Formats: sequence, structure tokens, C-alpha cells
Amino acid sequence: MKTYRVTIRNGAYPLTYDTLSIAKAYGCLMEARNWACHVDFDPEELMEVLADLRAGRKLLYETDGWKVEAEMEESQCRE
Repeated sequence: MKTYRVTIRNGAYPLTYDTLSIAKAYGCLMEARNWACHVDFDPEELMEVLADLRAGRKLLYETDGWKVEAEMEESQCRE
């Protein structure tokens, strides 16, 4: 099972949100875009990025204002 970690840059105190769903990661970033001027993106492009994370084509997507990364549970990591 993958966990998706959304991190909003906030100086020395980044804000993070962990979820098992790319839909919730999308909602988190859409909400953050409403109050954080440094969180900016094209919603269509974000959906593609999250789909790539779910499919394993990417492990991390990072901008100046935020990042989202996929993390596998240790039990599912290949040795």
C-alpha cells in the first residue's frame, strides 16, 4: 500500500499531510492553493502527476512551494 505525503513549504516549519488516496492528496493541494500564494499549479497537470505517482512512474514531484511523494510500506519494498 502506498502513502502519499503532501508537503507545503512554510519556512522552517513545513506542513505535511499523509494519505492513502491520491484523491485526498489532490483535495489537500486544492485547498492549500486557496490560502497559500506559493502553492500554484494547473489542476489537470496535478491529476496527471498524482496518477503517475500511483502507477509508480514517479516517486516524487516537487516545486518551489510544495511537493508530493509516494512512499511504499516497508513490507512491500523489493529486496
